[in-house]
Amino acid sequence: MGRKLGYPTANLNWPPKKRIPKGVFAVRVRVLKKNYPGVAVIGIPTVTDKKPKLEIHILDFDKMIYCQWLSAEIIKKIRNLKTYRSKKELIKMIHNDCRKAKKILINSAKQ
Repeated sequence: MGRKLGYPTANLNWPPKKRIPKGVFAVRVRVLKKNYPGVAVIGIPTVTDKKPKLEIHILDFDKMIYCQWLSAEIIKKIRNLKTYRSKKELIKMIHNDCRKAKKILINSAKQ
């Protein structure tokens, strides 16, 4: 769904017994031997989903990474999850999340 909205995601699995925080996060992603800024959504991100997911949108990235190893470091929580009334509302929120993540990651790199 992310690709259709203009924000493709890497969809990851995690062990069911592993507890991870829920929400939207600024993350540092390692893939293809390089680090990239990203936004992670952990939990049940939309009203149509029933199963918890871990999805990562890598900012300013356009390579195909199917079957590639990927790791992500959570830098800071941006917000809690919420549901949306429309795709337009969801796209606006994703855009805001990406903007906030960039700021967070730039500031964390300066420290």
